[in-house]
Amino acid sequence: MLLPLRRVRPVVVSCSWIRASHELAKPTQETSQKIHRARVNTLLFGADRLLLTPRADSLESYLMTKLSDDKLYNTYRSVAFMRLIRFCLERHLFDIALAIHDRMLKEGFLAVHALSLRMTALDVVRKATHLRLIVPPLQKLFEKKAYDVPAFMDLVHYLTDDKHAPGALVDDLAHAFVSIRQIKLSEYPDLVGLLASVNMRADRLDAAQAWLKVFEDVCGAQGVLPDVIPYSDIISTLNDIDPKNADAIQDVLVRMKAAGVSPDANVFNALIRVNFVQQRYQEAFALYHVLMEKRSDELMPNDVTYKMLFRAANVLSHPRFARRHRRPENAVPPRRLFREMLGCHLEQTNGQPLGRSTIVSVSAFHLALRTLMAREDYAAAFIAIHALFAFGFQPNLQTYLIVFVNLLHRMKREATLPRPEGSYRLVDFLTHLRPNEDPDLHTLLDRIRHHQPPLEHTCSSSVGIDTVSHLLRLGEHARPTDDDLPNVPSLPRFPPPPHPRQRHAQIPTVAMLTGTADLAPNQRAFFSPVPLARIVHKALLGELFRKAVHRGVDWDWKGAVGPIIQETQREMIPEGVGEGAEGAEGVEREGQGVLPFAAARMRRRKRSARGGREIAFDFES
Repeated sequence: MLLPLRRVRPVVVSCSWIRASHELAKPTQETSQKIHRARVNTLLFGADRLLLTPRADSLESYLMTKLSDDKLYNTYRSVAFMRLIRFCLERHLFDIALAIHDRMLKEGFLAVHALSLRMTALDVVRKATHLRLIVPPLQKLFEKKAYDVPAFMDLVHYLTDDKHAPGALVDDLAHAFVSIRQIKLSEYPDLVGLLASVNMRADRLDAAQAWLKVFEDVCGAQGVLPDVIPYSDIISTLNDIDPKNADAIQDVLVRMKAAGVSPDANVFNALIRVNFVQQRYQEAFALYHVLMEKRSDELMPNDVTYKMLFRAANVLSHPRFARRHRRPENAVPPRRLFREMLGCHLEQTNGQPLGRSTIVSVSAFHLALRTLMAREDYAAAFIAIHALFAFGFQPNLQTYLIVFVNLLHRMKREATLPRPEGSYRLVDFLTHLRPNEDPDLHTLLDRIRHHQPPLEHTCSSSVGIDTVSHLLRLGEHARPTDDDLPNVPSLPRFPPPPHPRQRHAQIPTVAMLTGTADLAPNQRAFFSPVPLARIVHKALLGELFRKAVHRGVDWDWKGAVGPIIQETQREMIPEGVGEGAEGAEGVEREGQGVLPFAAARMRRRKRSARGGREIAFDFES
């Protein structure tokens, strides 16, 4: 017997209910994406730090091991693969990028079309038994619209840097690519500069000239001025091949002038470097003065300029140079050089110390600090450490090493020499000074005169582990405040100390400083500026202590620190830095969603010396 069918009443779900459920799920999804993105950011920063260590060759195994972590098996995994591949491509680590791409394919993920074509071209080169066999398959790839000029430039770098391909083969591929894609060379000066450089390094000067000629002809036909980039790349390549070939560089400059091309900072840098190599210091500094006079929004010194000039200042202050050469009259003192570097940065960022520019970078700050420490200008070194924080950087292991190595070299040099009667040295002050102590002239003199045992027990002239440990203790990282440090009115104060449980992470360990332990990729890479500033401050006190012995007890040698620091900051810090830094507090930085990388290690043209070229790795859109 059949049962009668009952009419089923349909369930009606309102659109408003669906929208409400989606709105409730959206914050959870966004939070999950942020967590996944942050984990990949941490992985990339760890990989970036690993490249600076002696274990840089282990980067591939490090990335592969991290990719096997359960935390990275999530909905963000395909994007994580693409970000790692882009990370390697930007550093020209092509074999590692190919290995990551192979694993991505094995796990069933596909890259976006443009990245997939880029990796396919590199894979063709990797698998080829003979380089001439790569031409036909690559020509087919060139027909794809998604295979763009940056992808071809990666291919050129892979062929020349990793595979050492002949210049003629690279040139043939370039002609094929430009012909198939109908590339307007006037729109891609970077490509012209790269192809000219590749041919010049392969001793194919006629081919390099031909690319530059085609570029100039295309620009002339379109009625536009040629870009300066190809000329700059050619001068830089000539500089690398033979810095003393001034005639060839002069020919390029004449050609630039005939084409109506104005020099950019890279051209000035190449010319400054040529003069430094030839020990023509007066001409090099004259070029810098011209660059400063002509500076504008389009033409500004960059971090490369200042790194060269700080190196030159270090050479000029060396006693050997003084014995052999006469110091040029137009040489810029390091303090003024530091001020002009910060001033150009503020001009480029509209007065914002934390803004991004092509001028300030960690490596530029480090070279400035190394120069000031080598000159034993501890007041200026104190200001440089304070400015490092004010301009948005944190000290790393290298920052601490610069200060420690210079102090230890001086202490060792002084300890090996007999102390003249009635005079005192920096090593005497620092080795007899105790942490958390307000130094007293009579107490310190009494300790030194009674010849208390030195820190090293092996011999009186040794400077080693115990001395490093003692200098670290002088940093007083556990001190709850920084009220013992002199105030710098034009700069913001140091950040407040962290929770007592976290204060041990404020400074590097003795093992890190002595090289017996490497900084792990996932370990804290930055340290507090306060202990380092405190050590340099005590070195400055040591210099004043030496003078106080001769000036007498009536001279307030500790009170002289404040005026010295204020006078130094007036020489080194442009006006308005403190106001700009205070106004930037609490403001979210521009480009918060992109991952910054170190400028000094980027091989491509930079947009920002603070973070290198900003790389947008997020493909969600």
